[in-house]
Amino acid sequence: MGDFIDFFLKNPFLIIVLIGILTSMLGKKKQAQDPNTPPKKKWQEVMRELQGEMQGDQQQRPAPAPVRKVDQQATQAVEVIDETKNEANERIAELRRIQQKYDQERLYQKAKADQLTSTISDNNSPVYRKGTSFGKKQLIDGIIMSEVLGPPRAKRSLQRSRR
Repeated sequence: MGDFIDFFLKNPFLIIVLIGILTSMLGKKKQAQDPNTPPKKKWQEVMRELQGEMQGDQQQRPAPAPVRKVDQQATQAVEVIDETKNEANERIAELRRIQQKYDQERLYQKAKADQLTSTISDNNSPVYRKGTSFGKKQLIDGIIMSEVLGPPRAKRSLQRSRR
């Protein structure tokens, strides 16, 4: 008997499983014995009861005067339709105003961008020219100036010049 208890104490997983099984069994007994819960009915019985209530209600009700309700509902429907049309027209007008503002801003931005590109791509501009802006003479002058402005030849390594 002591070995049996030692086995369960060494395996806490088995203890958890046993506790879970016991609580579920006790919980089901409590639910079945609860007197406050109504007895469960089959769906067929519920449908029969509902049909019986509906038939009893139809026999007991007097015939309503549908003309007055229809007239009232018609006037209410017309008012609702008018209100929704007005709201829709207001929303459409607002959307058109927003669209016009957007179009104006877009045209302004496009004109601004075109002005900048025309300034940059000016053929007479000394900063931006298409194609090469120097010829053979300018290339030779650039090499001479790099020799003049660069470090002296004596301070440069000879290995770099041999390559």
